[in-house]
Amino acid sequence: MTRLPDPERSRALLFGTAAYEADELADLPAVGNNLADLRTALTSPLGAFTDERCTVMLDPPSAIPVYDALRHHAAETTDTLLIYFAGHGLLKMRGGLYLALPHTRPGNVAVSGFDYDDLREILNSPRCGADNKIVIVDSCFSGRTIPGMSGGTAGLAQELDIEGSCLLTATAANERALALPGETYTTFTGELLHLLRTGIPDAGPLLTLGAVGEELRRRALRRALPLPEQQFRGTTQLIALTRNPAAPAAGTPPPPAAPVPPPPRPSAAHAYVSRALVLAGTEHATKKDLAATVREHWATAADRFFRRMGTEAHPSEGWAELRSWLRQFNDHRSDDVEGRIVLVDTCLTDPRLPPDHKLLRLLHWLDPDGPVVYRGRPITYDSLARVCLRRYTGGGKRDTELLNELAGPHGPLDTLAEFSALDRLRGVRRPWHRALRAWRDTDTELWPPEVRDWAAAVGPGALLAARLPPEALAAVRPRLPAGARPPDPGKRWYDTLMRAAGGRETLLGRLAEAEWSERARQEALAVARERERQRLVAEKERERRLRREREAERRRQEEEQRRQERLRRAAEEEGERQRRVQQELERLRRREAEWQAAETARLRPAVRARAALRAFGLAALWALTPIVAVWLSWWFTSYEFDAALTLSWLACVVGAAALYRLLPCALRLGGAFRPRLRTPSTWLPPTREALVAAALLLVYGLIGGGSSPRPGSLKADSDLLRDRGLGTFLGYVSQNGSSPSFGDILIGLLALPVMAGCAWAGWQAGRTAVQRWEAVHVRARQESRRLAGLD
Repeated sequence: MTRLPDPERSRALLFGTAAYEADELADLPAVGNNLADLRTALTSPLGAFTDERCTVMLDPPSAIPVYDALRHHAAETTDTLLIYFAGHGLLKMRGGLYLALPHTRPGNVAVSGFDYDDLREILNSPRCGADNKIVIVDSCFSGRTIPGMSGGTAGLAQELDIEGSCLLTATAANERALALPGETYTTFTGELLHLLRTGIPDAGPLLTLGAVGEELRRRALRRALPLPEQQFRGTTQLIALTRNPAAPAAGTPPPPAAPVPPPPRPSAAHAYVSRALVLAGTEHATKKDLAATVREHWATAADRFFRRMGTEAHPSEGWAELRSWLRQFNDHRSDDVEGRIVLVDTCLTDPRLPPDHKLLRLLHWLDPDGPVVYRGRPITYDSLARVCLRRYTGGGKRDTELLNELAGPHGPLDTLAEFSALDRLRGVRRPWHRALRAWRDTDTELWPPEVRDWAAAVGPGALLAARLPPEALAAVRPRLPAGARPPDPGKRWYDTLMRAAGGRETLLGRLAEAEWSERARQEALAVARERERQRLVAEKERERRLRREREAERRRQEEEQRRQERLRRAAEEEGERQRRVQQELERLRRREAEWQAAETARLRPAVRARAALRAFGLAALWALTPIVAVWLSWWFTSYEFDAALTLSWLACVVGAAALYRLLPCALRLGGAFRPRLRTPSTWLPPTREALVAAALLLVYGLIGGGSSPRPGSLKADSDLLRDRGLGTFLGYVSQNGSSPSFGDILIGLLALPVMAGCAWAGWQAGRTAVQRWEAVHVRARQESRRLAGLD
């Protein structure tokens, strides 16, 4: 039955190699497009796979990640597993195939490539739970080294077969797979993507593998392309990778098919010749051609090759393509092979060099005798002179940026000197940088801000211009200013400026003299005038100072008299303050004595005894209330006399436990322990503890209310007292009990925890009441001390 894979139980692994380190294996940039766009087609709304279950591995670093990914996908798939590979394939000596990875070399393919037998073993192992296995191999099958993909021996589809799977290969065993230079996809994958995107008319709503395989073969025959092979096991040919875009919607007539232009037909030459490098829409097969395009499209070349180079394991497509193109120049008789190796390994991969500097190094290797261009502008001695003296030649921002780059630690000056047109720059960089460091290390603290700005802007360029060939300055010399020597005395900052510039005989010295000599002369005259003015001002200031000193002496004497008067008044005020302090101390002592007397009266033995009696009375009140409730309930509800007696004793336990806490508090507080009848909060027990005690008594009364150790059918309750009289009731109650039953024993044991609970409730009630009274007492003591002025 034709169907799509279950997206929740199916997985796809797409891997391939676009860039190879080995010179024998040409790079295949189209593989990256294969993987990205095939994943898009499989995970589109028409596709059968989900994003999270479709994995892409471009340029895997070794066979181990591929092996681990295959094992993981095989173990996690229970419906359909799709494996796709694009790249070079190398045949074994005795049959079989190696899939080439980025580090694979023909000489060590057994350890650097991925053995197809490992893929077969994983998919055929019991760990693979996939019901359907689809393997698509877009690869050459050859042990020979040719620029494109190539073919090998016959019977390859049968050799690559996997049990219970569908196998699609790009070519038959005796044909070549095509990978055209500059094309977006390899030929086989391009045809496959064309079918997945446009569909197959009259193929039904789903694109089955059988229909796709047959259509691929028909298109290959029509366009004279290598004929792909297919092999199906079981019902895998009925599995669809996507829905058919060419199928009409349900209930609507099929629209007329739009003509889809077929991909360009490849030629045999494209499959075998060395791959050209495309830059700015032009193919380049020679170094000088590429050098000419780099000069015209500098920014494009720098962006494509060196702005984003990627990592060593995952280089960018532009850098990988350039490196692969450079490897073709490997003829020692006509190519600078050693220079190319140094260029790639030392210069172009140096992370410290900026992209423009790397492109300049590449331009030198491509055409060292041609015109020199940097950042898209021609570089000559005359242009360097204009850049160095840009302040006087009308240079702009680009000149400043170029000079700053030349002065940087990795500036391109030495690289420029390697060109034949600029060979007289050799040996200039080191002395220029030494002079530049000395110029920048000069102490400029005395210089005016304008001079410092001029030195920073003009100094580096003038120092470099002085080392250019003399004829290079001929064009700019008329634009340089002419200066005159300032008269003595000179300014100190001007003298240090001229010494730093090397004297008026140097180019920088002449420029400094022309710029600042007149200012230095004017400043020297202004200094002389200022000194004379300051002398006259100082004389007038001396006279004013003498007048101020005499006035200050007079004011000092008057201030001394006022100070003596203030001291006398302060002494009188201090005596008065001492008298007020003594009076205040006496008043505090009286109040302290009164407070101590009140405290003594509160703690007298008689007062404490009365407080203890109040505590006894309060505890008795707390016990009497439940006792009264017990006997009233006994009288009206008529339960056993012994249970009422036991409950009365438990109520007494509550009062005794409360008294255990109340009595020490009463003795400690003395007269302050004074529960007031009109204030219930001072004598009522705390609510929580009272409820706990009442609950305990109620529980025990409900459980043990009918229990009695006396024999007979009579019950010692209030009914007996009313019916027989007090004498008979007391005689019956005084009878000795018989042997207690098991229930009586249990009720007696129940009395123990109830007694403990009553004791705890009384103890907690007394503790809570004590805390309340003591808090009130503390607040009262603090308030009395505050009113007495003792705090």
